[in-house]
Amino acid sequence: MSDVKNAYDQIIDFLNNETDKTLLLRGIADKEKHQTLLKALNAQGNLKGLINLIHTTKDGMENFFRWAELYKVNVPKKYGQGMKLSNLIIYFDNLTTKSNSEKYDHYAFDFMIIWPIQSVTKNEKEIQMLKEMAQRQKTKKIIYLTIKEPWYNPDSLEPIVDRVIKLDCENDDPKEYQRILAAYEDDMKRRKY
Repeated sequence: MSDVKNAYDQIIDFLNNETDKTLLLRGIADKEKHQTLLKALNAQGNLKGLINLIHTTKDGMENFFRWAELYKVNVPKKYGQGMKLSNLIIYFDNLTTKSNSEKYDHYAFDFMIIWPIQSVTKNEKEIQMLKEMAQRQKTKKIIYLTIKEPWYNPDSLEPIVDRVIKLDCENDDPKEYQRILAAYEDDMKRRKY
């Protein structure tokens, strides 16, 4: 079974599970993670969700879809406006983890994606804020979506989630997997000197 198919099945299982609320979707396969997550959400039927962009500018809305290699998507002109993507209605907001926001605590979205999370992976206070926010939310499913692993290690988020799904391109695209690891090694060597 391919890495993508395996992750897709695990995401579907998470979405259908009544008890698990939070998921960390991680691994060395950024495009595949975005595409697989969107396909799994879309397969659930008509869902309404919020994508919380952490510490980004408005182009973060376009960037979210760019990572999925969806370039011709018409994103909203401002935060809070809905957009349709196949079966999904998606809203965007800019989430700051510097102060506790209760902005969406009373909304019952079907899903919430928090992306990109690399800016909080080394800050215990911000991770705690994300955990408390997830506990307050009426939203059914909360997904923390990683980017640019192994540069940003999201291990620190694992203790605050109900489930972790890892999607690497190691088996599906071993050359790309090795290219990413080699680029990371080179980058780390350059930073040391």
